[in-house]
Amino acid sequence: MRMLDASRFQHAEKYAAYLKTPSGRLRSELAWENVRSVLPSNTSKRRALDVGGGTGFASVQLARMGYEVVLLDSSEEMLRIAREQAGSVAERISFCHRDARRLPELFDPECFDVVVCHNLLEYSDNPSVIVRDIANVLRKDAVFSVLVRNRAGEVLKDAIKSRNWKLAVANLTAETVVDSLYDEPVRVFALTEVLDLLTRAGLEVVVERGVRVFSDYVDLENLTDAAFSQIFELESALGVRPEFAAIARYIQVIARRFGVSSNEVTGP
Repeated sequence: MRMLDASRFQHAEKYAAYLKTPSGRLRSELAWENVRSVLPSNTSKRRALDVGGGTGFASVQLARMGYEVVLLDSSEEMLRIAREQAGSVAERISFCHRDARRLPELFDPECFDVVVCHNLLEYSDNPSVIVRDIANVLRKDAVFSVLVRNRAGEVLKDAIKSRNWKLAVANLTAETVVDSLYDEPVRVFALTEVLDLLTRAGLEVVVERGVRVFSDYVDLENLTDAAFSQIFELESALGVRPEFAAIARYIQVIARRFGVSSNEVTGP
């Protein structure tokens, strides 16, 4: 396995530009809609943590709902962009320049009502430890959303888009694939692996979704707002159906911590 390297995210402008493309917007907005659908309407005095939140898309959405948000990221450049984009809700967001591996040092147990961890575990050498540490900061009935690269989606991408059939076969069992944005290795997961991570951390899965089922295989250049909305609607409909979610580019799983005390959470 090639070494994972999160230092690529010091090139924050490149990542921020990607998030403004139709593909980047679909990933962010589809994942957020899945989170939003399970959040309570009463957000008074509720706290949220965005782990590896980058340029702050999820943090801003949570802050707009009334949450007090901590955006945790290891890249100062990402946090700089996040501050610029937060606008009127910046006062509800604490921008924390720290590595996710330091969660136990940074936060008390059971102190957050929502935790979002989107596209971070792909760059972790030990995802189970990150998930365990996140579980430890969840309050009773808290919501935890994780989004990761789907191994099956990478197989299809290489078979259909790249037409690299040899690589597609190799990706059936690959632990990492090469990220097209940075040309660096990124970890991939099967749904069963994500479910196992959450279960071993003492969490109960409540939602399973696929994100970006078909849109990677169509021309997204010069989309009108109406066309983007139609694609979003279809992607949303496909992502909830297991037969389509199984081949999506990303796996999203939302779990809750139902009455589990911190000392009951299992180790890696």
